[in-house]
Amino acid sequence: MADNACIKLASKAIGRPSLENFRFEVGEQPTPSEGEALIRVDWISIDPFMVTRIKSRANYEAGVEVGEVMHAYAVGEVIQSNRPDRKVGDAVIGYFGMQSFALDGQNSQSRVIDPSLGSPRLALTLLGMVGLTAYFGLLDIGKPVAGETVLVSAGAGAVGSIVAAIAKLKGCRAVAVVGSDEKTDHCVSSLGYDAAVNRKDPAFPEKLAKACPEGVDIFFDNTGGPIYDEAMKVMNIGGRIIGCGRIAGAHLEDPSQDIGPRDTDAFIVKRLMKKGLLVMDYADRFSEGLADLARWHAEGRISVREDILEGIENAPEGLMRLLSGQNVGKQLVHVEHPQ
Repeated sequence: MADNACIKLASKAIGRPSLENFRFEVGEQPTPSEGEALIRVDWISIDPFMVTRIKSRANYEAGVEVGEVMHAYAVGEVIQSNRPDRKVGDAVIGYFGMQSFALDGQNSQSRVIDPSLGSPRLALTLLGMVGLTAYFGLLDIGKPVAGETVLVSAGAGAVGSIVAAIAKLKGCRAVAVVGSDEKTDHCVSSLGYDAAVNRKDPAFPEKLAKACPEGVDIFFDNTGGPIYDEAMKVMNIGGRIIGCGRIAGAHLEDPSQDIGPRDTDAFIVKRLMKKGLLVMDYADRFSEGLADLARWHAEGRISVREDILEGIENAPEGLMRLLSGQNVGKQLVHVEHPQ
């Protein structure tokens, strides 16, 4: 029986999370009870929501307690099953946490992955919460019209890059906001953006306006913070804002500290529409989104960029990379298993 390597929460994060908030442990492989399957975890997804799960303040879902396995979505293979709807060899995605083996019961938010759609780990990127977030956020809230300009913060990230691809499919102009000149080049040369702007450039406000000469009709906001402030200045009348992420405030223990101009008068004067996005609100329509995303991928109209770390012990480092903007594409951790 193999050991179960895992990442546990060592302490609640105060301000910006650090590696010291986590610890690596090795324990016994769990044994499935009736109604459970044992999953060998192969791929772990690193996502911004993890920050809110390790803070002390309340959030829309319960956080991780000190000593518990860190929350994470993961993809793996069924190696033992006491569930009638799971068979050995099935690829599954679920809320399995940062561990090398997990139990798949009725509360793991799991589903069997259709092998005809491609690599199982696509369920952590395009054909999972990432792709569905981009899909429903842009299409259902943003309602893009051909010829409009779509601005995307964290544009080189997992969600942002898919938003750009869908925007281009719908005949829109796509502009990225990223954190380095290297990423601006990558967005235009590899991700299909029409323009990209480095938020750290001292001339960011002027360069953003230049990149959006006809203004912005849809702002897909993955960060909040100062980028949001500047986006308000270039929004067009009747613009739509998708509130998807707030990673710019990840270091703040008290949300009231997140001060800035924010909406100011622009929201009223420009008659803007803003809506927050939690992708699980669209759970009853996931099959619709997955069908379109899988078809676009098969046709070569959407590609996926992955940023992979090897070894579960490096999972906390993956979160640090995400928070500092070092990742390009979807941050994943490959769980190595002895042969």
